[in-house]
Amino acid sequence: MNIKKAYFLDADYIVKNNRTYVRLLVKGKKLTRLHLEYEPYFYVDTDESNKKDVEKIHTQAKNGEKIKVSRVETCEKILSGKRKILLKVFCHAPSDVPLIKQAMPFTCYEYNIQFAKRFVLDMKLVPFSIIHYKREGSIIKEITRIEQTDKISLSTLAFDIETYNPLGAPRENKDPIIMISYAGNHSGVISYKKAQGEFVKLVQNEKDMLEKFSEIMTQENPDVVFGYNSSNFDLPYLERRANALGANLRIGRTKILKKIRKGMVNGMRVDGRIHIDIYPAVRFFGFIGLVKAQEFTLKRVAEEVIGKKKLDIKMQDIWQFWDAGKIDQLAEYSLVDAQITKELGDHFLPLQVELSKVSKMPLFDVALSTSGQLVENLLMYEATGKNMISPSRPSDSSVKERMANPIEGAYVKIPEPGIYDNIAVMDFRGLYPTIIVSYNIDPYTVEKDKDNDENINGRECFVSPTGAKFSKGPLGLIPSVVDWLLDYRLKIKQEIKKTDKNEEKYKILTARSHAIKILTNSIYGYLGYPRARWYSRECAESTTAWGRKHIQETIDAAENAGFRVLYGDTDSIFLIYKNKQDVVDFLENINKKLPEKMELELEGFFTRGVFVGKKGKEERGAKKKYAMLGEDGRIKIRGFELVRRDWSDIAKKTQLQVLEAILREGSKEKAVAIVRKTIQRLREGNVPLEELAIMTQLSKDTRDYDVASPELSAAKKMIAQGIPVEKGSVISYVVTKSGKSVSEKAHPLEFAKDYDADYYINNQVLPAVMKILKELGYEEYDLKVGGKQKGLGDFV
Repeated sequence: MNIKKAYFLDADYIVKNNRTYVRLLVKGKKLTRLHLEYEPYFYVDTDESNKKDVEKIHTQAKNGEKIKVSRVETCEKILSGKRKILLKVFCHAPSDVPLIKQAMPFTCYEYNIQFAKRFVLDMKLVPFSIIHYKREGSIIKEITRIEQTDKISLSTLAFDIETYNPLGAPRENKDPIIMISYAGNHSGVISYKKAQGEFVKLVQNEKDMLEKFSEIMTQENPDVVFGYNSSNFDLPYLERRANALGANLRIGRTKILKKIRKGMVNGMRVDGRIHIDIYPAVRFFGFIGLVKAQEFTLKRVAEEVIGKKKLDIKMQDIWQFWDAGKIDQLAEYSLVDAQITKELGDHFLPLQVELSKVSKMPLFDVALSTSGQLVENLLMYEATGKNMISPSRPSDSSVKERMANPIEGAYVKIPEPGIYDNIAVMDFRGLYPTIIVSYNIDPYTVEKDKDNDENINGRECFVSPTGAKFSKGPLGLIPSVVDWLLDYRLKIKQEIKKTDKNEEKYKILTARSHAIKILTNSIYGYLGYPRARWYSRECAESTTAWGRKHIQETIDAAENAGFRVLYGDTDSIFLIYKNKQDVVDFLENINKKLPEKMELELEGFFTRGVFVGKKGKEERGAKKKYAMLGEDGRIKIRGFELVRRDWSDIAKKTQLQVLEAILREGSKEKAVAIVRKTIQRLREGNVPLEELAIMTQLSKDTRDYDVASPELSAAKKMIAQGIPVEKGSVISYVVTKSGKSVSEKAHPLEFAKDYDADYYINNQVLPAVMKILKELGYEEYDLKVGGKQKGLGDFV
């Protein structure tokens, strides 16, 4: 029997001869699949007295096959925080588990954990760790040791396809793929029309092109395959065309491409390789703020993240380039797409690898997951290691009930609108995570006694401002996980300080720190997420209640110390100061009184800040809407239109220039001149349409909208041109001169010929700047005089 070692990458399973085998994707000298026999099971809430009855339970599959229990064991587990005897029911195949569970007259647990995940949890496997194992052929007989390492190196390849699309949206049963581009160790384009570029490989027809691509995939032999929206378009299209033509398509080690759905996201598993669709990953990074792109097209993301530009060929024109014989331009366009996709994939890969390691979730799944799914996987991993039963998923009725009763959020002290000098900003380091640890907030540390006594049944308790009580010990599952994450990140940050920025280690540690931060900051939201296994209203509302208590006490202490508190929100307070040392002393005094894990930190000193009012005529300011100039010369902006994608670039750029004129130069005259110049450009028709595009994401299918809107009108015009539009699509439109209403005037950017200057002045530029200019003493008077539009110069 051979003893080997390899990096663990992923797992799935097969059933063969009535036996279930986990298939491990591992990397030694090369990627390979190894098999290990493992039994599916779930838990039943009954004891030894019912064991024989449980053993006899059977049911019938849809095909008439009799499904029986394989065997039953008695075990002790921690259920809902208490030790309990349960029965562990084994089945012959994973598909038998839900059927046997349905026939069971007792409450069941852990019956809906995907089987390969079940194995990973039980074996305490961590992606990219080294497993040492004994094997015979491809069969693992025993995993002897698991070793953590940072040495993994993954080879990558990106690909992209171009399709013939005379109707705008290609039809897989009729419209051929005309080019396939790839970028790995080598880059190139495969096509069956001749081009001059040496990077273009000429084949006879579409079928040969598909098989040539398979040959290149085999030669390149990447560990990771990147695509951009490849799960929804490229891979399904390749598969359908291969089936239609009888082509031997192999992107992985076999022909197997498996569709999966993870929450609201579609995925496509490639057998024997790790497929990463960058599109859902980028949307996730955009949601958590790591990607600032205003829309998630390959073009916009590439410009934002890696500073690269796609070649300018519009999708609807590709078929015309093909028919016109412009193959060189089309091939170069396709190649650049593949190369950009690879650069993006390589850019995000270190962070995705670290998210995989920290969450204990395989890389393929990480690329399709939300932060809540990452958190849940980590909690299930830790629960299994502590002999705990993971809670079941909530029923639809429970989810609806939870959603109908939202949890009270954070405390906000609204700022008075105005322009201020000498602002000190302090915030609590990881407020909600440190509260969870400090007060042992966990669904199973909640004490049910209703009295306000801090001592229940001999156990000391923390009493939250809501009245909920949490035992002081031992530390619950969730606070123990958060505690580990907080300490782990602190250790990583200390290592980062000692590491040269040019070392590969620095890149790994930085990615790991980001990964830990993402999970740590997601745990509070997970506790209050209606579909979470560990949902707890008492935990979530106690966390925010303690947050409100600490921020309000800090504000009171600041005012008692003689500071003017300008603004407070969730975990931050903004003070007007005269002496920096007073701020430092105040910080030290607050931290002496906080629980050990909690800390108030100085974010920085800001020389000037602009805080604006709410919509309407209220004199009070708006929360999370301000701009400040730091001592380092950087401008911190929150809530203004320039950080939103549903405003045009011209409005956002004008707003930014106005803010810079005020914050950097203190010049209201320059700020006004900037607005006048923008209005003049608009009136003269000198603004490129790209600067006027407004982007909005469709929240539902176009057929489900009851009220007409500009984005809906633009979307319908795109559909009329054969361009596919669905829920989640980002519509980029320009308000033109043609039409009566704004909706009628809205045209997709690629089809717009002109623009309505009055619309952009009144509905984009002026609303974006007048909130700021109002703080300088300017007022926006009635803009309509004698039926003509007045410019800014007429009323300031």
